[in-house]
Amino acid sequence: MSDSVENGATNDAVAWPTVLEEAFKAEPAGWSFAATSRTPPLRFDAPGLVVTLPGGETSVAAYWFEKQQFADFSVSVTVALLSAQEPTQSYAGISFRAKSDKDNYRVFIDGEGYYRLTRRVANTSTALIDWTRHEALKAGVGEENRLRVVATGAEIILYANDVRLITVTDDTFSAGHIALQAQGGSAESESATVFAFRNLEIASPQG
Repeated sequence: MSDSVENGATNDAVAWPTVLEEAFKAEPAGWSFAATSRTPPLRFDAPGLVVTLPGGETSVAAYWFEKQQFADFSVSVTVALLSAQEPTQSYAGISFRAKSDKDNYRVFIDGEGYYRLTRRVANTSTALIDWTRHEALKAGVGEENRLRVVATGAEIILYANDVRLITVTDDTFSAGHIALQAQGGSAESESATVFAFRNLEIASPQG
């Protein structure tokens, strides 16, 4: 296992074939939903995939693309915070190269313009990039952020709104599933947090 970090500021093109484009106007085939017990069902075409984290507890919700695993890939999705009580204490993003919910990488953004990248091994998370503010991320309810992950070998590059945030080298996981994930909330607040995922695109040399 090894990891390193490099700052970045530009968008790099990747010319791989598109494997999947999904607007979530209806429930697609080949996906599965896993969540904590009180999390409401997903909604589609609202617009997009809408995930609600209930108030009064810490919640986790993940929507897995089970049909295929990926080694090298580019995945992009628009994430919007639709409703939250400040501070949101909740975040949403992409789980990738996932072997399970206990073994994966996760990149999250919150409603205040911060991002985080973690490596989760045997259900224990290590921050490769801890919560970091970046001007490329739009803060606030109703704002949309286009989140992108490009993974090639051990290199992982994160983008937001066509700006490269960071490059990380880590060889813990070489392939796995992709999932859209939201989590957070607080037992002290009864206010639900609502996220939407829109216009997912996956490209890969695997085709």
